[in-house]
Amino acid sequence: MRKYMAGALLFLGVSASASAQQVPAFPLDTVQAMQRMFHKHRTGGWIWTAVGSVFAVRIASVAAGSSATDGFASTAGGTVVGVGLFGGVPAGIGIGKLTRFSKAKEQQTIELYQKSGILPPYVRKRLKPKYFSQ
Repeated sequence: MRKYMAGALLFLGVSASASAQQVPAFPLDTVQAMQRMFHKHRTGGWIWTAVGSVFAVRIASVAAGSSATDGFASTAGGTVVGVGLFGGVPAGIGIGKLTRFSKAKEQQTIELYQKSGILPPYVRKRLKPKYFSQ
């Protein structure tokens, strides 16, 4: 029993010292990686917003220009659902991205990281290795 306890204590001691010497969670170029990440998410926000807007305008124009005689009859309710679903949802996703990853939020996050070394959870979760390797 003593050998088992001594072995367990030795293992715990070695693993504790190894975990204390781990590589930091974020390399030195974290600021550049954050800038890349924010830029890519802002670009995605613009794309989602543009796609949603194009769909909304297209659905509304097709509905306004259609008549029952051309084989495509639309109702006001169907048009609202189509615009909301195919236009509003993508536009909402894009606007959300543009809000979360704005230049102002980027500056705040970089300043917070440089002062305290802390990253907000939404940044830490999205900061992938691909942003460090470019």
